[in-house]
Amino acid sequence: MTDSTTLETEISDEWTWHNGDPLVAQDWAMQWEMEIAISTADGGDNPTPMEEIEVVDDHFLRIHLNSELSEIFAVQNTIGYYHGDIGRGIFTKHDDDQWSEWHEQLLNSEGDELQSVIEDVTTTSYPNIEEGIGQGPFQVTEVGDDTVLMEKYEDHPRADDINFDEFELWVPGEPGERVQPYVNGIVNAVPGGYPIPENQRNQLPDTHSLYREGRTTNSLFCFNNGTGVEGYDSAVESANVRKAVSHVYDKQQTKGILKGVKKLFDGPPCRIPGPTIEEGSHPSTDWIEDFPRYGQNDTERASELLRQEGYEQDSGEWLTPDGDRFEINILNPAEHEHLQVLIENLKDFGIAVDSENVDAATLDARRQSGEYDIIPDGSSANGVFAMWSPGLVVDWIQTLTNYEPEAEIPMPVGDPDGSSGTKTINIADHIDQWMTTDDDEYHKELTWWWNQTLPEYEALYEPDAGALNTANFEFDNVPDPIVNGVDDAMYISLKMEEGTLRYKN
Repeated sequence: MTDSTTLETEISDEWTWHNGDPLVAQDWAMQWEMEIAISTADGGDNPTPMEEIEVVDDHFLRIHLNSELSEIFAVQNTIGYYHGDIGRGIFTKHDDDQWSEWHEQLLNSEGDELQSVIEDVTTTSYPNIEEGIGQGPFQVTEVGDDTVLMEKYEDHPRADDINFDEFELWVPGEPGERVQPYVNGIVNAVPGGYPIPENQRNQLPDTHSLYREGRTTNSLFCFNNGTGVEGYDSAVESANVRKAVSHVYDKQQTKGILKGVKKLFDGPPCRIPGPTIEEGSHPSTDWIEDFPRYGQNDTERASELLRQEGYEQDSGEWLTPDGDRFEINILNPAEHEHLQVLIENLKDFGIAVDSENVDAATLDARRQSGEYDIIPDGSSANGVFAMWSPGLVVDWIQTLTNYEPEAEIPMPVGDPDGSSGTKTINIADHIDQWMTTDDDEYHKELTWWWNQTLPEYEALYEPDAGALNTANFEFDNVPDPIVNGVDDAMYISLKMEEGTLRYKN
């Protein structure tokens, strides 16, 4: 990093496409320029901090950032983000006639013409898998109805380290269909969805092993904070009401219906991953220790918070400040254990619940228009930084929860009574400042904002590990952060210099 807004990177000259052409900087730049042209059409925001990519020569790129970033965030949000989250690598070949035509049109069109090009790019199946030119350690040799046969590319720089020549990818119709083929030895590995329920674990092979154990999927309930919503007055617009609902929730009651897979989120709401809290492996796990935890069925504290907002209880039933029965609308709780428990807790406490199960299209429409009080939310974001990425918290969660972009939080951090007054923070700016300075104080205040504002409540999480039958395969000298912390650990291990996925027989 030559300065706070410039990152320079060199592409190795070892790599080639499967037709033998060298992989060059122009391929990388084309993909980014096409993505950004599509994202920013009609005034859309650039989803990355990359303002411009300068191709210096075939193997050297200079990345110009649109804001100052510390080095760790600069790398994570440019090269790391781009190849970690978008397409899993480079797929545009700059001298391919179709890609180059689209690229030129996207960069030099506007108005209806630009929209026509975008529709063409985003709706055309190109390239067909049989004709696409890849650049990984394996290439496609045969495509069936639900299988793809992959064969080792002998010119790959790591080819000599890989001791098997081919493998087959099977694509099931439903993710749930992964279990039995693996149990029965038809496939050697699955990419996620493990561990499985306790009543099926005795069916697993003796050589069953998990990888990606650092990955989780999270179950939350999402509050409609009400900012910018027209035509619907949410019962949970007030932070104190959201806190009261979360205090009424008794998460321990959820424990008996988790079927041995999901775990209780054992921490206060804070947007820090459950495994990180369990391990105490990040400084943030120290400062959240005294944060309010909620989820303890603390009806006394819940009553106190509601009365602060003008609610009263009459014959065991809670009434709104206008004297109406206090009722909360919850959409689609049927398949969510934590919401089933929450409903019973609220009813026992004297709050009426309107529980609706609607189809996916209706749920999405009502979410977008803000016509709900509580909906389920799931998140597969992993890692302390990833949980606070602007694309997730600012671009997605704000539209999901309708939280106020600026908020007052009681100070100091950890004191809900605000003995030192309050501090106004802009959430997007605070995230940007954290990424610019790498200063934990911003992270600390963001976790405190989440705890005191409660856009969502973290209820459960479950490991989202992959499964590997080690009778046939093993990770040989692959660094643990890759094996247990990366989505595509199995494929990435094949590209690494220090270790690989190895066939044992």
